[in-house]
Amino acid sequence: MFILDIAHFADWRHHARELLRRGVKPESIAWQSPEQLALGFAAAADNYLSLPLQRRQLMIPRQFLSLAEAVACFRDPQRWALLYSIAWRLLFEDRDLLSVKVDKQVAQLFSMHKAVARDKHKMKAFVRFRKLAGAEHFVAWFEPQHLILAAVAPFFVRRFTAMNWSILTPEACAHWDRQELVFTEGTQRDPGPEDDLETLWLEYYRHIFNPARLKLKAMQAEMPKKYWVNLPEAPLIAELSRSAHCRTEKMIENGASPTWEKTAKSTYVQNMQRDLQRQRQRR
Repeated sequence: MFILDIAHFADWRHHARELLRRGVKPESIAWQSPEQLALGFAAAADNYLSLPLQRRQLMIPRQFLSLAEAVACFRDPQRWALLYSIAWRLLFEDRDLLSVKVDKQVAQLFSMHKAVARDKHKMKAFVRFRKLAGAEHFVAWFEPQHLILAAVAPFFVRRFTAMNWSILTPEACAHWDRQELVFTEGTQRDPGPEDDLETLWLEYYRHIFNPARLKLKAMQAEMPKKYWVNLPEAPLIAELSRSAHCRTEKMIENGASPTWEKTAKSTYVQNMQRDLQRQRQRR
């Protein structure tokens, strides 16, 4: 039994490549992640290097390597074992295994990939920076479901290249100083500083809030409540929701026109309707 400590995808890929070249079966390996407790009897990580080579070249589909890199972010210590098992089967059993969607391991792989992709999307959409008082530095707190910070941080570097910022999470923190991206240990949530820009945004949000278009179920489907804590406008949602019905009735009393009436009065829409009528008459 070979017991390997894996910190990230690059570690797993290195060991997996050498193990596969030596034909080591999945059941002969125990994969450990930092989130697991040390077993206390681990063998030397590279003991397997003394085994004879069975294959010098590995023909692993590129699709799998792309999937594996994303699934490496999935919060489950068993992800490394699953990835190696599928890699083994692709190499020694069926190169087209990934097309067999009813296979239990393949289905699990794609399900994990989908969950990680969704979590990355949520992080890009819901991270909110707050400016530190007296400093040109912005800080954001986020609690991702999976271990995606290192994978998503370059997105924020590209988007906020000219800004000094930090993204804090329980497992790790990312810091950008407009020159270098650095990662440090995780931290606990900080209430965050007061921000004049945030106060301005809240006032703006109050004014643009449309009670007639309030759909809480649709909002929660796209943005579950667990993410609301990261949004400056979140405290306003409950208040504005409670008053939505009264505000809608007031809009009606004041003669506010429904959206479809405004659309019908649009000159552009009227011209388009006339063009369609002419086309029908020609037919």
